[in-house]
Amino acid sequence: MSTVVIVGRKNVGKSTVFNRLAQMRLSVVYKEPGVTRDRLYGEVEWRGKTFSVIDTGGFFPDEDALLAQKITQQIDLALQQADLIYFVVDGKDGMKPGDETICAHLRKMNKTIFLLVNKCDHKQFKTNVHDFNAFGFEHVFHVSAEAGTGFGDLLDKTMTTLPKPYAAKKHRIPRVLILGRPNAGKSTLLNSLAGEERVIVHEKPGTTRDLVSTVITYNEQQYELIDTCGLRRSARVKDAIEFYSLVRATAIIEKIDVAVLLFDTTQGVVDQDRRICRMILSRAKGLVIAPNKVDLFAQTDIDRIIESTYRSFPSMEFIPIIPISAQKKKGTEKLLQSISDIIREKKKTVDKKVLQSIVSRIQQPTGGELVHVRQTATDPPVFRATMTTSVKDNYIKYLRNTLRNYFGFSGVPILIKTRVIKHRGRLSVS
Repeated sequence: MSTVVIVGRKNVGKSTVFNRLAQMRLSVVYKEPGVTRDRLYGEVEWRGKTFSVIDTGGFFPDEDALLAQKITQQIDLALQQADLIYFVVDGKDGMKPGDETICAHLRKMNKTIFLLVNKCDHKQFKTNVHDFNAFGFEHVFHVSAEAGTGFGDLLDKTMTTLPKPYAAKKHRIPRVLILGRPNAGKSTLLNSLAGEERVIVHEKPGTTRDLVSTVITYNEQQYELIDTCGLRRSARVKDAIEFYSLVRATAIIEKIDVAVLLFDTTQGVVDQDRRICRMILSRAKGLVIAPNKVDLFAQTDIDRIIESTYRSFPSMEFIPIIPISAQKKKGTEKLLQSISDIIREKKKTVDKKVLQSIVSRIQQPTGGELVHVRQTATDPPVFRATMTTSVKDNYIKYLRNTLRNYFGFSGVPILIKTRVIKHRGRLSVS
């Protein structure tokens, strides 16, 4: 698939352009320079064709700080993948010295460049737009990412310029979300699984503020891995940027298949980890728990870490626990296999005859009768239990555990819907 990369100096509206193109608010848009730090991937569909789009952090051409250097490295990595570059400038502020530096840097790439003069809805636009003619670009587009104007012409020209605007995908690949508290090692895990530094790994907690994704292949199956900001308790979210990052991270849960809950074994499990676990399961998503940094422990302690983790997550015996070291790539193969298994379990349909046999021998609810149980859906698995009396939660839990004992569904929530009818005698499963 062809790739477009968005670059520009800080705070010119690159993230707003990205969100307008991808029609999905994956990157944080906030009026503070330097908010976007990582490469952010999305897909754009236009007139039945698609291409990839990459948002980048604001260029730091003259800054020497370690984090600034890493951000510039990320931009250069993105530019190497580009078939086309969107160079975004600010039509409101006019040309700045940083624009000229970036322009000179981009010309060295020897790639097609579209100049996007953003914020053209502002009254200063007509005064400042002529400044950018000095760059001498053949393709100049006056747009407003906030208002959505000018993007039709931009996309039409993009499609005739890109080498291979492939047809839109019909099937979505499984999405795997990496979750956990700040500094648990989420970005290190994504980089380890991806085999490259897709996410900036920095010693300061909270470096990742956006949703950053990459596609990997395991056993001939593709998976989209999504990294998130560290999830703190709401009361500890200190600023607006962190708040909006948290909102995006929790919203994406609705669109994933499996979540990997990571925690630092040197710190142990805390209430926030349990809250994240409940949040995932309440949305009926697959889940695997990965105690990280086990390379700091002796091999004989690994079994105790698993036992301790299960004690810290009561009633979660059906969740796989895979100890890993993201930095040393220890246990990551087993983690990928567990993710693959959970996706298969989510789509499993149970044998009707076996289910009928189980129902015929199951303990009956107090004061009534379990008439029949049917599986009505997959991904997640949903069962409908028809009975002659209302039941309490403990009987639903008993029924769910019975289904697990026979059919597995490891790492997958089982949803049970109940229906109460008048007594009609026992029916078979159909």
